[in-house]
Amino acid sequence: MLALLRQPRWLGLAVLTLVMCALFWWLGTWQWGRHLERADRNAAIERAQGQEPVDLADLVPDPTDQDDSAVYRPVTASGTYLADEQVLQRNPRGRSGYEVLTPLQLDEGGTLLVDRGWVAASPTDVSAPAADVAPPDGPVRVTVRLRAAQPTSDRQAPAGQVYVIDPGSMAETLPQPVYALYGELIDQDPPPDATLELPQPSETGIGVHLFYAIQWWLFIVIALLGFGALLRREGRTDGALGDDDTQGARVG
Repeated sequence: MLALLRQPRWLGLAVLTLVMCALFWWLGTWQWGRHLERADRNAAIERAQGQEPVDLADLVPDPTDQDDSAVYRPVTASGTYLADEQVLQRNPRGRSGYEVLTPLQLDEGGTLLVDRGWVAASPTDVSAPAADVAPPDGPVRVTVRLRAAQPTSDRQAPAGQVYVIDPGSMAETLPQPVYALYGELIDQDPPPDATLELPQPSETGIGVHLFYAIQWWLFIVIALLGFGALLRREGRTDGALGDDDTQGARVG
């Protein structure tokens, strides 16, 4: 078989196999790096979400600062919902329905946009929610999970509706200052509206990067075994032909 590797055809195939193995190794290593990044991100999210709630003003003293270290942290705040400024986010995460976004005018001044939960679309009018989603009147105290504003969108939604959650896009009509972060409702006093499905904590699934890394590395094993199998088969074929020639020469 070593003699076969001296032939240009087999030498070229060997080089191609090694190049492909190097590529598979690089792709697997890249996916492994993405897996580690996601694992670190998930750990940071879980740590933030698992902390005890603190007062909003203590954690974010500057409302206009989109502080990454505050994202996913639970906070408490008190105020009054501005029912006239409420908007609906259309089809969040591909679900047919609405996320109910209600500004909370804070007792200490300023406004925090609160995602109070999800409601299905009306079976008779998909442009409207299936239930009354008006916020409670009077003072409320909320516990929310802070989130960063979602990327802006050029899509035009009907009046009173949006495609992304972005407090900055509503800031002009709200009592200033408006928090750059928004809050996902965790708990409320008085209790949250039972018709709304409270926002769920951010998913921290491991994803597919680990699977892809293992898959690319397995391709290395397959490529090497395949090359070895072809080489052995060729060697056996050449050996069998050599034996036939020898026997023919003896008979002759």
